[in-house]
Amino acid sequence: MRKFAVLLVVAAMLLVGANALYAATSIYGISGLIETPDDSIVGAKSVTLMANRIFGLRTHGDAEGVDVTTFGGAVGIIPSLEISAVGIDVDVPGMNTEALVNAKYRVLAESVNRPSVTIGVVDIARRLDHMTDGEIDGMSSFIVVGKNISNVAEDVSGEVSKPIKGTIGVGTGLYKGVFAGLDMSLAPKFSVAVEFLSKGIRNESTFNGIVRFQPIEALTIDAGMIGFKDFFAGASFNLSTF
Repeated sequence: MRKFAVLLVVAAMLLVGANALYAATSIYGISGLIETPDDSIVGAKSVTLMANRIFGLRTHGDAEGVDVTTFGGAVGIIPSLEISAVGIDVDVPGMNTEALVNAKYRVLAESVNRPSVTIGVVDIARRLDHMTDGEIDGMSSFIVVGKNISNVAEDVSGEVSKPIKGTIGVGTGLYKGVFAGLDMSLAPKFSVAVEFLSKGIRNESTFNGIVRFQPIEALTIDAGMIGFKDFFAGASFNLSTF
């Protein structure tokens, strides 16, 4: 928790005054926040490469943590559809790297009067079953609704709010139960986000937090805490195929 707070303060001091953030990937390769998906889609005919490292991740009931690395990328097929794949490696002797294949489709784009609706699936081939001894059972499918809620924040605080995007969804597997997220832009190249999952990679109700910095348009750098206990860092880089 203290690491995250220090990082947040330092980043705020360095980054004030810097263009809006583009879609970045979750630790599973699908575009979104830390674990949860949002309504962003990797641009059509572009590729986003990513890598993340979680240090000392402790799942429900485990006394000791393990390091987890994910690496791969997402491809924009059409404006509303992306396909992604990542390798996920757990620093445990004898455990092999598994490949997760994902897909995400935005059914309905957000407008002034309505939220967006996005559906998708993480781990189509059910490889997480092998890594979690069946705790994550089957594909992690989801439906998520997203909306800019800056006006709601302004009504509550009585002050002009920075752009805030809210998401809420339900699903299976990693997303069994309810999940939700808030993503707030604090400066043109800097945002913070929090999310909640009923299950997630820790196999218990979890709040996560993240700081995102975009030094150039194509690059996003992430740092945050899983369960506000276990530190993670990562980056994603967008390559246009035009």
